[in-house]
Amino acid sequence: MTASNQRIQFFLGANSGQGFVSLYDQWVDQRTIQAFYTIKGGAGCGKSTLMGRVAARMEQEGYEVEYIRCSGDPDSLDGIWIPGKGAAMVDGTSPHVMDPAYTGATGHYVDLGAGYDRKALFAIREEIVAAAQAYQACYLPAYRCIRGAVESRKKGQQAIRTPETLAKTAKRAEGILKRELKGSLERRGIRSKRFLGGITCQGQIFLEGTVQTLCREGYAIRDDYGLAGDLLAHIEQGFLECGYDVIVCPSETEPDRLAHLLIPARALAFVTGKVTGMDFRTIRTESLVEREALREGKSFLRLSNRVAEELLEEAEGHLNQAKEKHDILEKLYHPHVDFSLAEEVGEKVIGEILALPDTVS
Repeated sequence: MTASNQRIQFFLGANSGQGFVSLYDQWVDQRTIQAFYTIKGGAGCGKSTLMGRVAARMEQEGYEVEYIRCSGDPDSLDGIWIPGKGAAMVDGTSPHVMDPAYTGATGHYVDLGAGYDRKALFAIREEIVAAAQAYQACYLPAYRCIRGAVESRKKGQQAIRTPETLAKTAKRAEGILKRELKGSLERRGIRSKRFLGGITCQGQIFLEGTVQTLCREGYAIRDDYGLAGDLLAHIEQGFLECGYDVIVCPSETEPDRLAHLLIPARALAFVTGKVTGMDFRTIRTESLVEREALREGKSFLRLSNRVAEELLEEAEGHLNQAKEKHDILEKLYHPHVDFSLAEEVGEKVIGEILALPDTVS
C-alpha cells in the first residue's frame, strides 16, 4: 500500500462559517464515469473500512487512488476515486447525501445497513436516539465560533483592502503569470474544486502530502493580511485561459475565498502557508499593502486575527466533543453489526472494478 504521506488526499466537506459546505456534487462527472458506488448505512456499519479495503487492493494492482477524508473524523474515509478505472465510491449519507445519477447503468447502491441486527438495535433505540442527538448538537456552536472567526478577520482586513492594495496584488499576479506560464494550449482549462484543509476534531489540518505528491515546485504565501484569495483568483484565471487544468482549493472557514491552487500538469503549487520539505518561493502579502493603510490598520488586524484564532480553537473543542459523542454512538451499534457483509461486498466491488476497462487519461 502507498504510504499515507504519498497519497492524493482531499476533503470535499468543510466545517465553515457558513455551516457544513459540500463539494461532493462537483467531485466526479457521473455522465462519463464507469462505476459510481453509493454506500448507505448508519453509524458503525463499516462504510469507511469498506472503501479502505477497496482502495488498498486498487493500489496493489497499480492504480492511483484519490482519497476523500471525512471532515468530522479525518481518520475515516468519505470517498475514493480510481481514475484509471473511472470508478468511485462515496459515503452517501448525511450531511453529504449522494445518489447515483444513472442507477443500474453506471450507478450502484451498496446497502451496509442490511448488516444490522434490527431487533437488537430496536431494544436500545432510546440510547441510540440520545447519542445521535448529542453529537449532532455539537456542530451548531462550532459553526457559530467559525463564523465569528471569519467575521473578526474580515473586520481587521477592511482598512488595508484599499484600491491601491488590490491593484498591487493584481500586478503581482501578472508578474507571476509571466514567469510561470509556458505558452498556451489553445483550449480553456478545466477547473476542479477540492478542500486541501479542514477545521476538524483533530485541529486545523492541512493535507500537505497531496502537494508533495502532485507538485515539485511552487510558491508559499505568507498571508497575514488576507490577500491570498485575491492573488490566487488572478493566477487561476491566467492558467485557465491558457488551457491548464487547475485544482482550486477554497478556504475551509471561508469557502468563497481561495486558499490554495494546484496545476498538476505543471507540477506547480500555490499554497497559503508552507509545505514541509518543499523549497518554494515565498510571497509575503505585507509587501502588497499600501503603506498608509498598513500603518493605520496593522494593530487592529493583529487583534482581529488573535480573536479569530481563539474562536477557532473553541470551534475545534466543540468538534472534538462531537467526535467523542459519535464514538459512543458507534459503540452502541458495533455489537449488533454483521461485518462479514462489508467484507463480502468489498470483494464483489473489487472484482467489478477490476473487470472494467482501463480509462485513457
